[in-house]
Amino acid sequence: MTAEVVDIRPAEPSDAAQLLALLTQLATESNTFTVDDGLGELTEAEERQQIEQITRTTTNVIFVAALGDDLIGVGTVQATDDLIKKQGEIGVAVRKQYWGAGLGSALVDEMIAWAEDYSTLSQLFLTVQLRNQRAAKLYQHFGFKQVTPTSYDVTDPTGEKVPAVDMVLDVS
Repeated sequence: MTAEVVDIRPAEPSDAAQLLALLTQLATESNTFTVDDGLGELTEAEERQQIEQITRTTTNVIFVAALGDDLIGVGTVQATDDLIKKQGEIGVAVRKQYWGAGLGSALVDEMIAWAEDYSTLSQLFLTVQLRNQRAAKLYQHFGFKQVTPTSYDVTDPTGEKVPAVDMVLDVS
């Protein structure tokens, strides 16, 4: 028996329906992952159009982790409105049954390589909840540095206030 290989690749318009389903599932599996409020109203055609638009930019990207035909993880870089700093916010999520298999690391690695080699961004940033020690250590491993001197409260998807910090990585 051969083991299946997980493919980390940029999202394609044909991934739209599966990506919407994955994001909906991921939102139920973790209280450290948030999705945009309008996700439930987004149609497959709208998601397909968003993916097409994103692939034409140098400031936004979506990577997916695919196991065969199934999407099992996602990593995104989304540019901020601040054109002076050219920052991109990253987000990473993997289906719970695949936690601890290195997929988060693989997604972060791909996003950093994209940012360094293809994007016009100068910095990646993120907010990490302090209770998510596994994620905080992952980002530190890749060179992200904490930029908030102390933690501050964010509201998780369940409405609970939890301490978090901001981290950045220079990519230019």
